[in-house]
Amino acid sequence: MVLRSIFQQTLLWLITIILFLSLLLLPRSTTYQTGAGGMYVSASYNYSVDAHLKQFKDFFQYIKDKKGLGTVNNGYSLTENVWRTFQKSMLITIPALLLGFFLGVAKGIFDYRIRNRRGRLFGVSTTRFFLSIPDLFLIIALQLLIMEGFEAGLLPHIIVYGSDQPSVVLLDIIFLSIYPLFYIANITFFSIRDEQGMDYIRTAFSKGTSSFKVLYRHVLKNCFVKILSHTNTITLYTLSNLFIVEFLTNYRGAAFFFYETVMSPKYFMVGQDFTIGVYPAAGYVILFTAVIFLAKVLSVIGRGLVSPLERNE
Repeated sequence: MVLRSIFQQTLLWLITIILFLSLLLLPRSTTYQTGAGGMYVSASYNYSVDAHLKQFKDFFQYIKDKKGLGTVNNGYSLTENVWRTFQKSMLITIPALLLGFFLGVAKGIFDYRIRNRRGRLFGVSTTRFFLSIPDLFLIIALQLLIMEGFEAGLLPHIIVYGSDQPSVVLLDIIFLSIYPLFYIANITFFSIRDEQGMDYIRTAFSKGTSSFKVLYRHVLKNCFVKILSHTNTITLYTLSNLFIVEFLTNYRGAAFFFYETVMSPKYFMVGQDFTIGVYPAAGYVILFTAVIFLAKVLSVIGRGLVSPLERNE
């Protein structure tokens, strides 16, 4: 079961790369209509299958001839530059995912344990509150709070904007982990709640097992299959949120430079083709989709480890 799922995910990853490359390699030749004095009148675009196939052929021939993505940029080859900026993004992405996952499980357990107590306002209600607020608002609000806290003398000087500042790296990890944390907390809470009343729980209680042991030894083990199935979702969300975080904190990682490579030009001249940085963009696409693929594979392996049924189905 696990090996078959990994094979299917590998095949899906390869198909995804081909689809993304097909979009990146779309022919971008534009036909312009001009008036008197060469003034711009209108523009039209006609898609051609032959031109699209030629783009693919030229792309792979270029990769073969250059033995990589080609030209040097800022003292690095394009391949080295893409990999260096990707590592920089992973420096905040991987810790954010781990932090969000493990703290999310802990928050979900906390929400469940206080659901009928006086302090339940700080349980599932706060989880739903943070899930309903856009991350963009939270990030800007936290940055402003840090700056206002420093101005009021309540906080030390913390740099919130700068590519190579340790404080920015730490803040970016926190910003990226906000949604995964509360998303996993919500999933954990409802997964535990759904296990209430199961026969194995009643049997454990009838044998005198404490509620603490029942929760941590039995219930959570069954819940982890459901929780791990959402690994891919939080990975996708974190990567989609990566550009916002890098842009708002001036953290120059892969998401920021990927946006620059595919961004449309702000100005154009008659006769100009709307080209993009196809080769670095292709490198970023392969690397980002590889992260999603690995997250899915780890989820499949994790579910197989915690559940014999998943492993042997």
